[in-house]
Amino acid sequence: MTTSQITNVCRTLHQLTKKLHMFSARVKFVVLAFKHDLVDEITHYELWDKGYEGLGERQFDTCFESGDSEHVIAALITTARAEGFIENVRRWCGEESFARWCGYADRQAELF
Repeated sequence: MTTSQITNVCRTLHQLTKKLHMFSARVKFVVLAFKHDLVDEITHYELWDKGYEGLGERQFDTCFESGDSEHVIAALITTARAEGFIENVRRWCGEESFARWCGYADRQAELF
């Protein structure tokens, strides 16, 4: 990915921090973070330090703290499987958490 593309993704993530009260924004935030392998840079405040003030661990955590984390995670897993970045999620979660997260997506899929 080019520097310009990374900058655009970071700008989008930064803009989403103001909308994390909405489910769709939380899903988009975590999808972009994992898809572009930026979770560590977010949670370790590296992007904040690069000028994206307000884009850090607190905002990442907010995506999972609105009472619908299982649905956010299910949407992330479904998208990651479809778009081919599931290994980024697995690597970040570790095997035990990853299995639980996949379970959320698989349970939700059974409803349809």
